[in-house]
Amino acid sequence: MEDAQILVMGSVHFSVEPDTVNNQQKKILEVVDCLKEYEPTKIAVEKSFLLEEEINKRYELFQAGAFQPAYDEVEQFAFRIGKALSLPRLHAVDAQVDMDRPPLSQVFAWAKEYQPDLLKEIVEMQHELNQSRQKTDIMEKLKEVNRLEYGRRLQRLYWKLSQIGDRSHPLGVEWLNQWYLRDLTITANLLKLTEPGDRVLIWIGADHLHLIRQMLEDSNQVKIIHPSLFLDGSNKLAE
Repeated sequence: MEDAQILVMGSVHFSVEPDTVNNQQKKILEVVDCLKEYEPTKIAVEKSFLLEEEINKRYELFQAGAFQPAYDEVEQFAFRIGKALSLPRLHAVDAQVDMDRPPLSQVFAWAKEYQPDLLKEIVEMQHELNQSRQKTDIMEKLKEVNRLEYGRRLQRLYWKLSQIGDRSHPLGVEWLNQWYLRDLTITANLLKLTEPGDRVLIWIGADHLHLIRQMLEDSNQVKIIHPSLFLDGSNKLAE
């Protein structure tokens, strides 16, 4: 039996970019065609398990030609890949985590008052990351956020964020604890979903990529496939 494989596909959230979705349907289909070549046996998505039944109701309607996909990246990409490969359902693997204990706004408010130099560093790093993914073309945007260096830069930002607060009020660490819990749960759900010989495609927000890749690698249970092998049509990883 072949080892199980997981292609971790990072994405921006296209629901906040409706014009991009409307104007680049041809590019979206190009991405779909590229990732179909992976021939996934299962598709996992960044949605709560509480929404899985509703997602699959819409997916069934889409397969029957009775549903127009919304701007959401799951419907624009995962629905189309799944339909093309006649996959019976999608799998929701996100965690149900309260991300407001503390809210990120409270973390930044502390930094603004007590650690302005650190906050300035974080804002500059965020700006650089945002600039790097301001690609007009959807294919190029997805290639950028899936680059290994993009993930490393994002992780360095999280380490800066972890330093907000003091020993009595470690607000940055407390917020990241929620974020890491999500990524840990997503990874565990992926591993439970994956069986020997599977080729799983996970469509996930790019901000989760670095940690999920690292956790999957540490598990030593699956072979991680990089999307650049299909998006670039080469055997070289995109650094």
